[in-house]
Amino acid sequence: MLAASTLVVSFLAAPFTVQAGGVDEAERKVEQVLEDLDNLHSQLEDLHEAFGAAVTRQEELAVEIQASQARVDELSLELGEVESALQQIAVDRFTSGDTLSLSPIFSDADTYSQAEQSAALGLVAIDTGEGDIDRLQYLVDELADERASLDQKQQEATDLVSSLEQQRIEFESLEAAYVVKEAEARAELGDARLQAEEEARAAAAAAAAEAAAAEAASAPSSNPAGNGTVGGGTVTTPRGGGGNTGGGSAPPTPAPSPAPAPSPAPAPSPAPAAPPVSGKAGTAVAAAYSQLGVPYKFATSSPGVNFDCSGLTKYAWGRAGVSLPHQSRAQFAGVPHVSKAEVQPGDLIFYYSPIGHVGIYIGNGQLIHAPQTGDVVKISNVNWGKVVGIGRPG
Repeated sequence: MLAASTLVVSFLAAPFTVQAGGVDEAERKVEQVLEDLDNLHSQLEDLHEAFGAAVTRQEELAVEIQASQARVDELSLELGEVESALQQIAVDRFTSGDTLSLSPIFSDADTYSQAEQSAALGLVAIDTGEGDIDRLQYLVDELADERASLDQKQQEATDLVSSLEQQRIEFESLEAAYVVKEAEARAELGDARLQAEEEARAAAAAAAAEAAAAEAASAPSSNPAGNGTVGGGTVTTPRGGGGNTGGGSAPPTPAPSPAPAPSPAPAPSPAPAAPPVSGKAGTAVAAAYSQLGVPYKFATSSPGVNFDCSGLTKYAWGRAGVSLPHQSRAQFAGVPHVSKAEVQPGDLIFYYSPIGHVGIYIGNGQLIHAPQTGDVVKISNVNWGKVVGIGRPG
């Protein structure tokens, strides 16, 4: 994706002015602006989806880091117990007067690394026939691997946080451009329509005046030669057989040939049956209704505080006991699909290709959704022209 600043600058560069006498051109420009807005909104939704995926990965990493840390703690404890046992063996050998030459590690341990200490303790265990050097080595290696894995996950989490912040900044820049440009486009469209109406009224007035003038010019006036004459002569109308200058009858028009009968269409294959409507749909719809008026906020699902589009549907169906991901594309991929003719309250309505918006259907051609920054959770008519799929959770 292009940098946000590049997108914003290029998007805001073109002026949108209504030229006098160029209403059609102004309308064309406004339509282009609206198309550009739609493309920008698609980019915003792509960024939203990427952000949602990153948030999901961040949540997964938190769980993985917790499990990895627990494993590190467990291995450290076990390794400490083994080392303590080996140290006790060494002490017992030393206090019993054994002539075995012990490593200087036991008199000056601080000068040796953990690996060197472990190696020395292992040698004691082997020499006495007690303990298990293989177990010690396994614990040392396993702990090293687990610590490396933990470090890698923690670094990934740190990088992800930085990436999420950068994406958030880009999103807000793009969205600010979208909001400003949408307002400008709607104002331009209104100006163009007003100008068109004014020109139409002016044209109608001019046509009426022209008709009145023509009627006045054709009104009867005194004519010494008499009505219906020109220069005293009689005006005659040529007679003919319905436009046939030859005076004869026009040849009959041949009857059209009958069209060939169409071939019978093959019988359509029966469509797969739609999944039944979930008994939980009413709970999900009621939950969505309960959040009407809550402000939109990117990448958020906080009841009574803020929602984005997929956060709202996740919450609504979550109240019904159905878990959905916080991502519209992932929601679409994870639920059965139905046709427009089969849509029922509680179904999810997905927009754009690739999918970038979702709302919950409530019947009568309407849905509840969280549209965009500056707006709130609200009821809107379904724009079926933008719908790319319908899903049925439950």
